[in-house]
Amino acid sequence: YADVETLKKLYLEAINASSDIVELSIATRCDCINEEIVNLLTEINKIKPVQIELGLQTSNDSTKLHMNFGYTNRDLINAVNLLRLNNIEVVVHIINGLPNETITDMLETINFVNKLDIQGIKIHSLLVLKNTKLYDDYLKNPFHLLTLEEYVDITVRQIRKLNPNIIIHRLAADGSLEDLVEPKWTMKKLVVMNEIDKKMRLDDVYQGDLFQNK
Repeated sequence: YADVETLKKLYLEAINASSDIVELSIATRCDCINEEIVNLLTEINKIKPVQIELGLQTSNDSTKLHMNFGYTNRDLINAVNLLRLNNIEVVVHIINGLPNETITDMLETINFVNKLDIQGIKIHSLLVLKNTKLYDDYLKNPFHLLTLEEYVDITVRQIRKLNPNIIIHRLAADGSLEDLVEPKWTMKKLVVMNEIDKKMRLDDVYQGDLFQNK
């Protein structure tokens, strides 16, 4: 949310902090991306590669509205297109297990992702953390949270539908132990990843084996 000059100063400091730095990765919101910002990122990209991470979370705009995300699919599409026009790498985040979302919703999010010109994805489970609006809602009206088995099953199904050219950067979320309320199984990040790997090996499936290039 800072002005361009402040951001330029910060980004230049970052890429010049060490000769070992090979890329600048910036996580932000899609509604923060505009032509002025992208011009700055393009300038930095000529010095060191720039990667932008954007939160999609779900392709269901009704869920976005309910969760008060403050942006729509169109905002995300516009941001991705603007970044890619300037040859900037894009990674999106999605969340499995958002309130009231079905398996169909979560698989449809992958269909949406496959239509974007993105280079990477991070897949997370929903976390209920203390001192958040989601936590207040959960206390008042507890909603279903995915079990480990459900998360593994859904995530494997998503991986199978995912464009094989999209790099998977993450498959599990890990919140602060002091703040995490539920689900407790997310505390064991390596277990989550191992269970996903195990299921894919047992089922003899792989990323993109159900991908349909439409």
